[in-house]
Amino acid sequence: MLTRRLAIPLPAALLALIAAGLAMAGAGVEANPAAAPPDKTETWIEVRSPHFIVASNSNEKQARRAADQFEQIRAVFHKEFPKLRVDPGQPIFILAAKNENTLKALLPGFWEVKGHMHPAGLFVSGEEKHYIALRLDAEGENPFHIVYHEYVHILEHLNSGSIPVWLDEGFAEFYGNTTIGEKELKLGLPSESGVRLLRENKLLPLEVLFKVDHSSPYYNEANKTTIFYAESWALTHYLMLDEQMRKTPALTNYVRLLQNDVDSLEAARQAFGDLKRLQKNLESYVGQSSFHYALIKMAAEVAEKDYVARVLSPAESAARRGDFHLYMQRTTEARALLEEALRLDPNLALAHESVGLSYYRQGQREEAAKHFALAVQLDSRSYLSHFLHARLLVEQAQDPQTFAEAEPSLLRATELNPNFAPAYATLAGLYLIRKETLEKALAAARKAAELEPGEPLYYLNVGNILLRLERIEEARGIGQRIRSDAKSTQVRAAAESFLAEVARFQEYQALQKRHEEEARASREQLQSYLRSDASANTPSSGEAPSVNTSGTPPGAAGTSSARRYAMFGRLTQISCAAPPAMELTLSAGGLTMRLHATNYFKVDYLTTSWKPPANFNPCTHLKGLSAQISYTLAQGQAYDGEIVSIEVRR
Repeated sequence: MLTRRLAIPLPAALLALIAAGLAMAGAGVEANPAAAPPDKTETWIEVRSPHFIVASNSNEKQARRAADQFEQIRAVFHKEFPKLRVDPGQPIFILAAKNENTLKALLPGFWEVKGHMHPAGLFVSGEEKHYIALRLDAEGENPFHIVYHEYVHILEHLNSGSIPVWLDEGFAEFYGNTTIGEKELKLGLPSESGVRLLRENKLLPLEVLFKVDHSSPYYNEANKTTIFYAESWALTHYLMLDEQMRKTPALTNYVRLLQNDVDSLEAARQAFGDLKRLQKNLESYVGQSSFHYALIKMAAEVAEKDYVARVLSPAESAARRGDFHLYMQRTTEARALLEEALRLDPNLALAHESVGLSYYRQGQREEAAKHFALAVQLDSRSYLSHFLHARLLVEQAQDPQTFAEAEPSLLRATELNPNFAPAYATLAGLYLIRKETLEKALAAARKAAELEPGEPLYYLNVGNILLRLERIEEARGIGQRIRSDAKSTQVRAAAESFLAEVARFQEYQALQKRHEEEARASREQLQSYLRSDASANTPSSGEAPSVNTSGTPPGAAGTSSARRYAMFGRLTQISCAAPPAMELTLSAGGLTMRLHATNYFKVDYLTTSWKPPANFNPCTHLKGLSAQISYTLAQGQAYDGEIVSIEVRR
């Protein structure tokens, strides 16, 4: 199979979707066996470039070269796509192993099963940080394909949440076959095994390909995923590098339609035209004898000599490797190395941070809190220590003291790393506790979603806060967008559940508004009637005060000369927020009266059928009971009347 050099800029369609960047490690091919086992006392070198941190047990020159290749690749994409983000909020740590034995110690799981493929590298993506483990002496056709592939996914999702699965995987496969030379980078090289697979098997119908999501058998079943990945690569390669397709805006138009919430299949019909013709063209393309590739000259933004190199202490080396094992879910290896690190250096912040995270994942919150607090004290400039410490506080309690302690830690984390989305998401959760900070919660949630548009949960957080703010239509729009972009049944179900909640909330609001209007109309009607009745029946001078309808003599409160009225109903609400004042709600059918007592000790409490408790307190013992209340009308108040007596009738 031949390849044809095509020294061209990449298609503009990528500008709408991804800032694809590549890393230098991957899993996928057998690497050559190494000679000697690693020395237990071997030295690890750290090289820090502007955007990557490399730790290696090889020499400084090789560590610098590894860092430089990462920077070179990033620089190429930053130049090609200046408007797109090429740096995730999580730092990328590279463990560059000098040989197979070192990588085996880092990735023991791949050597524990007989016959399992031994990778040349691996990309481990995490919420707090990303790790790459690789062999510096790896050989083969493309030993770092998997890491290139996964790194592209991360950068795709930094810039778009609407990319369909076939194009998501197609781009990742397209860049996964990249090769890096001393001065040039080749993109779009075909995979011989992938092309062979497509030639020997019938292609999926494009209508099926465009509908595949993360719940589809073509994404999850081993006997179907290979053809899906290969065909996704082939269609992406065809749309990007075919001589005729490069002259059309088809891929760019497709992307724009997706961004306007057009369904993937319908967008394909509008952008690509007749899908049957496209299918035939793709089959012919796969069968051709050679393929174009893109050639890009390397252009580093930072000179390798400016990278900072140092020798890691034994404690630092153990802590870094232990932290990597933690992200690989190898708790035993992680704990052993982290304990060794703390034995060598009890004041090593990274070790406390990692031990705390280990306890946190095991549900041992108290132990985790101790180590997170120590990590913050030992390294006040670690955004991750501040974040982990604050996240635990937010999860543990919601009292004012927690709010006061967690907020500055989260704000410090966002100050130290302004692109770290989880800190903003946690800050939004903290602000959600208080009604007066809901607008701050919305701003923080939107920032998290902006930083990681490929994470639907961040958008759900935005929607929930909008619902709390009673901005229903905005919340509904968020839910509809998540449902439209969903790539799995789980995300789609979450969106459906949220939209149902929006509908219920809207129904509740409408019902509440109707009840309030009915109650207000009833009160106004009653007040009008009572005032007119009072005007027509004003007692003459010297007439004795009216008594309530129960016929029971009033107590001390009965000395008032104001006309009294009586109403029978159920005591549905009672409040004594400012004792001895008391406010209550008396409900009868669809009518409610809000009544008030300036001093509930001066109210007459009467009963013939209910035995009050020995420690009778009207604020706590009357709610839910039936009673007849005698009251006088209140003018210009928030309540309807002043209580004279309460006759409890159970």
